[in-house]
Amino acid sequence: MIKVGFFADIRTMVGTKEITMPLRPTLGLLMEDLNAKFGKSFRDFCMDGDKISKRVNILVNGHHMLHLQKDDTPLKDGDDVRIFPLIGGG
Repeated sequence: MIKVGFFADIRTMVGTKEITMPLRPTLGLLMEDLNAKFGKSFRDFCMDGDKISKRVNILVNGHHMLHLQKDDTPLKDGDDVRIFPLIGGG
């Protein structure tokens, strides 16, 4: 199982702080399952075509997906995935 946490606007969109999802081999495949579970608004916000959008930051066990293998980041049982909207400031 994979623990998935949601933050800020994404938490509001999905209506929960955290869920547990069945293990999928990659982050991209997990996102496909989340798209199916949470529908069009989640997909439109979190995806850019069939890839994860640059509008979201995703951490896998505390490491940003961009420093791993992006959509192809392998997942294993017990991993912790955190999904945040991109936050800017200045």
